Amino acid sequence: MATTMTAFLVLATLWASTLTTAQRVLMADIWKPTLAPNGTIAGSNATLSKRQFSSILTPKSDRSLYWINVTIGTPGQQQALQVDTGSNGLLVPATGSSLCSSSLIPCDVLGSFTSSQSSTYSTTSQSTTEGFVDGASVTGDWFYDTVHISGQAITSQLAVLGTTGSGITEGVLGIGFPASYPTINHNLAAQGIIASNSYSLWLDDLSASSGTILFGGLNLAKFVPPLLKVPVLGSPNADGTTSYNQPTVALTRVATLQGTTHTVQTPAGYSVPALLDTGTPVTILPLALANAIMSALGASYPSGSTSGNAIIPCAAASNAQSINFHFAGLLGPIINVPISQLVLADLGNLGGVEWCQFGIYGAAASENLPTVLGDSFLRSAYVVYDLDTLHIGLAQTVVDSGSPVVVEIPAGGIPVGIVTP
Repeated sequence: MATTMTAFLVLATLWASTLTTAQRVLMADIWKPTLAPNGTIAGSNATLSKRQFSSILTPKSDRSLYWINVTIGTPGQQQALQVDTGSNGLLVPATGSSLCSSSLIPCDVLGSFTSSQSSTYSTTSQSTTEGFVDGASVTGDWFYDTVHISGQAITSQLAVLGTTGSGITEGVLGIGFPASYPTINHNLAAQGIIASNSYSLWLDDLSASSGTILFGGLNLAKFVPPLLKVPVLGSPNADGTTSYNQPTVALTRVATLQGTTHTVQTPAGYSVPALLDTGTPVTILPLALANAIMSALGASYPSGSTSGNAIIPCAAASNAQSINFHFAGLLGPIINVPISQLVLADLGNLGGVEWCQFGIYGAAASENLPTVLGDSFLRSAYVVYDLDTLHIGLAQTVVDSGSPVVVEIPAGGIPVGIVTP
């Protein structure tokens, strides 16, 4: 109790300081599209597929993936881009390309880019093929232009003008770790618009139509303290160096809760790298762990399947059940995900039971998929991506919160007093 009270006193002091301190923070809304029962968006004939998720079910409405409105070029051409923390590039479909001519990309709804109509467009005369975790890829040409987010200009942003692709169905704003080129968030910091290469993510709950992303800052009103910091996991190279390519952290324990019953579903010493990825609508777990959770919560695979996408009776959303995800050992953060946040799209009635899509995907070993904590997890967490210091801040989210209390994240990382090391 004393620790909790101290945390609130510290936060109260920080709240007061934000009222008088000029801050370099950029806030933007992110939103979820609504699909009609036939899979179309706002009357468009184009279907909106879900990247990084190969579905064998057909949702009646979309409650997954998050989008951000930007403009590109001068004058600005409006684009709706998928916000993807698991990739690191800006991709827009070229107007009139085969991407737009296919039914997979609704360019008439989400936007496309016509380079000849922008006075600030600059070509590199270089082509590229960019790949994604799920095997999707797109081919196009590198170019530079001005991007506006929430009215703020980011100049000379490198992007890919996509012309052909496989398994890719939309423009993407990748805000993960920079590869050999700077991301939007990197340029925001480099151009002095924000103080550090960082951002925080608040998706609100499943019923909400939008959330927010804060580039260079965090919102004290959006989480329950403490905010705990964990290191990003890197990949070792042959020369002894370490590469940091994605926001991956150590998932060290998973437990299901039903009333007062707490059941640990992972063995002692468990630790797997887990990617915090807005580009994945569900949570992908190793098959044995997914099966244990499904058994505890009453989910199952559709008839004929023993892995992959799962279903659950829609009525389960009102059950007093949840999952605790533990990170970085016994003293690390714990995020509680209520079952209400895992009962997704209504799939219809079968045998007198209304079935819904379940927010956990059981990955068979043969699929060679990483553990991914997607949107079905992220809605319950407030996540700070501090890419400069290679740390992730995690705390339990506050849904339907009130007025924002925004704090800048300086170059040295999340301010002391807000984060617990």
